[in-house]
Amino acid sequence: MTLQRITAGFLRCVAILQVLTAAVVFMPVAWIAAWHAWIGLGLMPDDPFLRYVIRGAGYTQAAVGVLLWIMAGDVVRYRPLVIATAAIYLAAGPAFYLIETIAGMPRFWCLIDSVSCFSVGVVLMALCRLSSERKKAKGQGGDGPGI
Repeated sequence: MTLQRITAGFLRCVAILQVLTAAVVFMPVAWIAAWHAWIGLGLMPDDPFLRYVIRGAGYTQAAVGVLLWIMAGDVVRYRPLVIATAAIYLAAGPAFYLIETIAGMPRFWCLIDSVSCFSVGVVLMALCRLSSERKKAKGQGGDGPGI
């Protein structure tokens, strides 16, 4: 399997996970409130802004998943976007940890969210770097498309 196919497959896996967050957009408020209590945050306030943010975040994450799926269709063409995506996920790791810690989220949530985002960034960046190195080793130059 080539690095391009591995990168595309990895992007598709992340895309699927991202798209699954769209479920929260359509989820009954009672289910969201039950999940809110289950993760240790107590009763969810009956607040329109909170419901808006939860559902809006789910929609936005799903939209990002669609973009990742499109990038996976041609990782050579979208290489700059794949690299930017890797950098965004790398930065999201510590950023989410800080945001969630300040917000008072449970420690397990902070760790799972930040480590998973950071890990996606590491894997994507490594795949892009490996592709560039292989291209240079074959004498094709490293500034071209690669993956």
